[in-house]
Amino acid sequence: MSRVTLPDAAYAQLLALRTGLRHFERWSEQQAHAAGLTRAQHQLLLAIRGHGDPRGATIGEVADYLLLRHHSAVGLIDRAEAAGLLSRTRDADDHRIVRLHLTKDGAKRLEALSALHLEELERLAPQLPGAWAGLAPVQRTHGFPGSPSPISKAVRIARIDDDVDADPTPRVLVDRLWPRGLAKEAAPFATWAKEVAPSAALRTWYGHVPRRFAPFARKYRAELDTQPARAAFEQLRQRAQKGDLVLLTATKDLEHSGAAVLRDVLAEP
Repeated sequence: MSRVTLPDAAYAQLLALRTGLRHFERWSEQQAHAAGLTRAQHQLLLAIRGHGDPRGATIGEVADYLLLRHHSAVGLIDRAEAAGLLSRTRDADDHRIVRLHLTKDGAKRLEALSALHLEELERLAPQLPGAWAGLAPVQRTHGFPGSPSPISKAVRIARIDDDVDADPTPRVLVDRLWPRGLAKEAAPFATWAKEVAPSAALRTWYGHVPRRFAPFARKYRAELDTQPARAAFEQLRQRAQKGDLVLLTATKDLEHSGAAVLRDVLAEP
């Protein structure tokens, strides 16, 4: 890790920010207890309700949200089910998959807690920009040492076979595999940044299943902070700073692709 000289004010600002977060966490835990829930149960109910898939979240998806090992998630789910907060059903298409749903009681408690939390966050909102702004001189983008200022140019995504002949914007293939059936001399791009693509293991796990996209995106972002993806990302970021860029992928579902995640990461401050 490279050494960074920090101003004295940065330490005070970090202390204020982390203290504020801990106070919010303490307040949140107290509200959960008042509603008859533990902090873990509150997080579990929120993970199930916030997942967004009408079929229900799976145990694996909940474990990803809560950063738990599978067996720990199962234990938490067992206790919540015994408390009447959730129920389990088998997936209609694949009976090996267990889906989680909130009971009426669980949904009622979560709704009340969520309303309180939104009110508290609205109250805290005016304070947050100042806390982050105080860290601006020492912030690093995505934890990469020496990261430059936010990208001001446009980063777009497109499929490898989209008709972009009339578009002079530089294009970069960001898939790990070469597009099937594409001759190298006919490639509509000059650069292949395969090191920045999701790993083979992550790509296989994801399988382009839309309901897995959120955990896939989190895992992919974590991979971007490891070598050699980290170095490849920095090169791509520097290139994006210089002008507009199109990220190409062979994936049919663009908005649930690794290219979409990469575009969003590049666009963040």
